[in-house]
Amino acid sequence: MSTAHISLRESIIRASTWILSGHFASQVIRLGGNLIMTRLLVPEMFGVMAIANILIVGLQLCSYFGIHHNIIQSQKGDEPSFLNTAWTFQIIRGLVIFLLAICLAAGLFLANSFGFVGESSAYHNPVLPGVLAVLSLTALISGFESTNLASANRAMRMGRLTILELISQVIGLAGMIVWAVIDKSIWALVAGTILSSCTRTLLSHWFIKGLTNRLMWDRAIFSELFTFGKWMLLTTILGYLVSSGDRLVLANLVNADVLGVYTIALFITGALQEVMSKLTTNAALPVLSKVVRERREELSLVYYKIRLPIDLAVLFLCGILFYAGHLITDVLYDHRYESAGHMLEILAVSMFAIRYILSEQVYIAFGKPRLLMPVQILQLLVTFSVIAPVYKAYGLDGAIWVIALTPLLALPVTAYFMVKYGFFNLRREILVLPALPAGLAFGALTNMVAQRF
Repeated sequence: MSTAHISLRESIIRASTWILSGHFASQVIRLGGNLIMTRLLVPEMFGVMAIANILIVGLQLCSYFGIHHNIIQSQKGDEPSFLNTAWTFQIIRGLVIFLLAICLAAGLFLANSFGFVGESSAYHNPVLPGVLAVLSLTALISGFESTNLASANRAMRMGRLTILELISQVIGLAGMIVWAVIDKSIWALVAGTILSSCTRTLLSHWFIKGLTNRLMWDRAIFSELFTFGKWMLLTTILGYLVSSGDRLVLANLVNADVLGVYTIALFITGALQEVMSKLTTNAALPVLSKVVRERREELSLVYYKIRLPIDLAVLFLCGILFYAGHLITDVLYDHRYESAGHMLEILAVSMFAIRYILSEQVYIAFGKPRLLMPVQILQLLVTFSVIAPVYKAYGLDGAIWVIALTPLLALPVTAYFMVKYGFFNLRREILVLPALPAGLAFGALTNMVAQRF
């Protein structure tokens, strides 16, 4: 095996180990915090916070120019002028998002005041506009994050990045719990989120070694950032609507209590999707970009080597949760969240498609993020045209089945692009499938044992 192959393999293993270890620790912290907060606060507050977060994240993603991805992918990603121009661009973007969020909060307040929002809708909650306005500070704060975060990711130095994320999370959670103990209100969730954002931004400058950012504007560099970013912007907007469309639509159909329970159910499958996103962006994208630049003929081999452990784990977990998801929520949450278990079992079906997030990073490594658009448009059409009528005809269960099955509809399009760009291997796709029935069998057995006791 050549030195390049050994180095690449070691880089992937080292980066993946840090990411997986960090994500495991992060999910333990998140789960612990979730369990504590669900006992201190009522479901309605989680529903309101879910909507506010979706709207803030929506504004962030709908103005996302892929600066982080561009630093990882670009040949100029190590040049100070490139990094400082990117940082200045990032600050301006954060300010714009902050102002837009304030306007959105004001618009929502007026819409509720004049009766434009139905009383049964979660959007009608009187606290929502204020929560949204205060949460907008996170966009302004994160705009000042150092580009050293992206540079460390580019060099696959995942150790300090992982520690930074955990420190930010722990400090935010601690603030959240302290506030909730003193005042059991939704402002505990808001305060924790802002504190976490402040901690992350400060540590990005103090804890991650690298360039000391300063304001700079190079028109040629901005043009490069914008050219790459315009496709990232379009695909990110579509991606946001696809990933958050379920809650955007459901919020108009159900009250904040039901939406809060659904958010708890989504926590489990969302955690798995989050670790996949972290692995593919932080570990796989730098590797795939390097392979595309230097050894393109090995792309399929590297792609499936990265995907093998992901496939086995995701398919097995998909099977387990389909049969035994309710056992998890029964153990972790009190009776107020009992229906979350049934929702989780339906949502487990969507996990089959999570494995193909890795293919998205291949498109970005090729410099072709626009290839994400056909898949996203298909899912978007289904989400916004089918969920509401199915809900009216078959109730909440029917709507959740639509949400769970929608990602599977895009798989043929994904397979087409994989074939077109030469990294599809049918044999490797089939070899991992037995992990799914193995998970189903294990989940069914676990459920049978639990029923006897």
